[in-house]
Amino acid sequence: MTSAFDRHGIDHLSASSINLFVAQPAMWAMQKLMGRKSMVGPAAHRGTAIEAGVEMGLFDPSAPVEACQDAAIVRFNQLTALSADPAVEKERANIAPAVAIALAELRQYGVPEAAGETRQHRIEVELPGVPVPFIGWLDFWFPEHGIIVDLKTQARLSSKISDPHARQGAIYHAAHGNAEIRFAYVTPQKMGVYRLEDPRTHLDRVVSIAQSIERFLSLSDDGAMLTRSLSPDLDSFYWNDPAARRAADEIWRHTFKAAP
Repeated sequence: MTSAFDRHGIDHLSASSINLFVAQPAMWAMQKLMGRKSMVGPAAHRGTAIEAGVEMGLFDPSAPVEACQDAAIVRFNQLTALSADPAVEKERANIAPAVAIALAELRQYGVPEAAGETRQHRIEVELPGVPVPFIGWLDFWFPEHGIIVDLKTQARLSSKISDPHARQGAIYHAAHGNAEIRFAYVTPQKMGVYRLEDPRTHLDRVVSIAQSIERFLSLSDDGAMLTRSLSPDLDSFYWNDPAARRAADEIWRHTFKAAP
């Protein structure tokens, strides 16, 4: 007997997938059931770029911080080369200081364990009650310390691990049950590193969300009908991408008037 996931061609879940379902179910359905993707903005590219610079500096302890900063900015420029978003310049200015702050903190852990050319470790874990596996990638794995560190970039420093990140960490913990999960939040001014407490509780929430997705999918084998049964929150930043708003207009054109 096939599961609702199978019938909709979904062969795995991820932390980002279940978190999107919680935050913006209409966008989740648009992407997963209708194949309409949306682009991320400069803030997300900033995070990718900072991670690239920090990764360079952690795996090569002899690399000067300035070289890591330059590599991060090069990566950002590549990702935003075609962007006309006015936030690009502001986000570019945040990259170098964040790389320096993150390296000063994380180099104390030593050199992470690499997983081939990708450096990041792929995880795949099956959870009881969920018919498809969860797949993800670890930022930095320090097996000698038994610590997994996930790097997050922010404009304003969090005082604790957010619930979506805690769910991500719980999946990592399920894949590496003896590892301590830490989230390293970095801004251009400062950094906070927090240990994930009680991963079991957050993992229960992961399973609950996955089962909610399965129940939703089981309502129909028609992905378009399921998508149109939801309504997008166009005031959310998730819908800032013009392509996403155009897709929303096409899908829900009889429900609302598209924003200009």
